[in-house]
Amino acid sequence: MQVTQNLNTLDRSLRGIIGIVVTAFALFNGDYIEEPIIEILLGIFGLLNLISLFSGWCPIYHLAGIDTRSKD
Repeated sequence: MQVTQNLNTLDRSLRGIIGIVVTAFALFNGDYIEEPIIEILLGIFGLLNLISLFSGWCPIYHLAGIDTRSKD
């Protein structure tokens, strides 16, 4: 399977912001979330968004056949 970028700059930027905020919240939430499973799931969600930011590839978009990157 060939991995090609399928995210445009706006998608990547939004994923970066969401990834940083959600990961930081999962790590430093204090006593807002008392369930460790939810903290772990939030951390994973944030990390997956950061991976999409750096790689420019989203597996969900790939499965759905969505490509938001411009074809110059």
